[in-house]
Amino acid sequence: MEKSIKINMPFAQWCKLQEEFERINKLLPENQRLDFEKYKFCSNWGRLSFDLHGIEIGAFKKLREPEFYN
Repeated sequence: MEKSIKINMPFAQWCKLQEEFERINKLLPENQRLDFEKYKFCSNWGRLSFDLHGIEIGAFKKLREPEFYN
């Protein structure tokens, strides 16, 4: 039996964020890629999504610590 994980946001939002991480990582250089594993348990998906879009358009250089998004 596979181990299940508890996510702290609606599943649809969790999937959307995972897709955003993948899309943004394709745009970033190898040494600046974002690690979804660090952020997958965050509960404030709105802030996280906002900051991801900020990185995508060049307004932000990196995400804040995962604790900020809880």
